Amino acid sequence: MNLPCPRCQHPLTPGATSCPGCGTSLLREATPGGAEPTCAYHPQRVSLAICDRCGSFACAECLRLSSRQEVLCQRCHALEQDTPLPWDQREELGTFTAWWKTVLSVMFHPDTFPTIRPEGSTGEALLFATLCAVPTSFVAGLTYMGVLAFVPYLLPPEAQSAGNLPTWVGPLMFLAVMLLGPLFSVATTVIFAGLDHLVLMMGGITRGYSVTLRAHAFSQAPWVLGAVPCIGPYVAPVWALVARVFAYRGLHQTSWGVALAGTLIPPLLSCCLCGGAYLSLIMSGLRGLN
Repeated sequence: MNLPCPRCQHPLTPGATSCPGCGTSLLREATPGGAEPTCAYHPQRVSLAICDRCGSFACAECLRLSSRQEVLCQRCHALEQDTPLPWDQREELGTFTAWWKTVLSVMFHPDTFPTIRPEGSTGEALLFATLCAVPTSFVAGLTYMGVLAFVPYLLPPEAQSAGNLPTWVGPLMFLAVMLLGPLFSVATTVIFAGLDHLVLMMGGITRGYSVTLRAHAFSQAPWVLGAVPCIGPYVAPVWALVARVFAYRGLHQTSWGVALAGTLIPPLLSCCLCGGAYLSLIMSGLRGLN
């Protein structure tokens, strides 16, 4: 960033309306019919600099400094992706409050992704995805434990004694689901974010895998609905896919078509491959019977 005063060449901070070196006002009125370029937003003023992003002329009042040390006009600065998610403000808000506010923001206001900061800690994003999987894992663990506890009572009286399971099996199943559920969520996030990134790269994105992983992790927010009995496990994955389209479009600054392809193609291909493998096993078994 190199923005000198037009009179004394003292370095200026974008947004300043007077020079700190010589005190000259930087808001100069344009002469009608003059040769000096004028501000795109205030045509009555002489331009001080050109926007590094869009190339528009801008006066001192319209200039801003971006997070990348670029001199921007007010329009480009308003589009700058530098808004932190609540999850990025855990020190100020507290972990649970930041997590909950981020969940609500992703689920109900996904249109804010274009203004969200695309870069961030990968570990913190994966931690968010892990916490989103905890409610679903908790309810699933309780369900398994309850089923194992009541299975003997569903058997005929003469078979109940043989069908009794050790009392520790239910709690062990609960702990296993609580431990493996979040770990499975992290593993699938890392793997599918990689597959999504390959598709997005074919669509022309220029940002790295870490941005895709961050978008994929935060789009896991709707999985908290997996804790809702009956409808939660069916609503959560669909809602998460919708949030992922918004996240990819916003953080990668790409088109709806590219974001949609990056979101849907990998899971659809995975379903086709798994379904094909399962069908081939069934056909092999049937041929063996013949």
